[in-house]
Parts: sequence; C-alpha cells; structure tokens
Amino acid sequence: MTRLEHYTVQYCINGRTDALTMEGYSEPTLDQARLQILLKHIPDLEIVEDAPWERPTHPSLESRTEELGVSDIRIKRA
Repeated sequence: MTRLEHYTVQYCINGRTDALTMEGYSEPTLDQARLQILLKHIPDLEIVEDAPWERPTHPSLESRTEELGVSDIRIKRA
C-alpha cells in the first residue's frame, strides 16, 4: 500500500530562508514546489502555466518565481 508522505520545501526569498510543507504519495517535482511557493506568497495568483502550444524561451513558473526573488529550492522528506 502506498503511504502519504510529508515533504519540506526549503527556499530563499529575497535573501531570507523560508519553507513550506507538502504532502504526496511521491516526491513533488520542482514545478509543483514552485507553484506552491507562488501560491503562498502571491494572494491573488493569476495563471502561470504555459499553454501546450506555446514554446516559451523561459517557462512561466520559473520566471514568476525568479521575479519574486525565490532561489535555492530544496525538497526533503519530512
């Protein structure tokens, strides 16, 4: 049977260390972690996902987290 695991996502935002927790049956991807960070720090988050037919030079999730000042994202099992 698969167990629900808890993960801690640690990151820096504008030079300060911060963290959030996530749950899942497998380790979250970096994009999932980026989306949760954006949801935590931007109250009225608009769409950040690229349409399947677009070929952006810089993916939206990555560029939005960089604009917010997020860096050094690390995912660990709690």
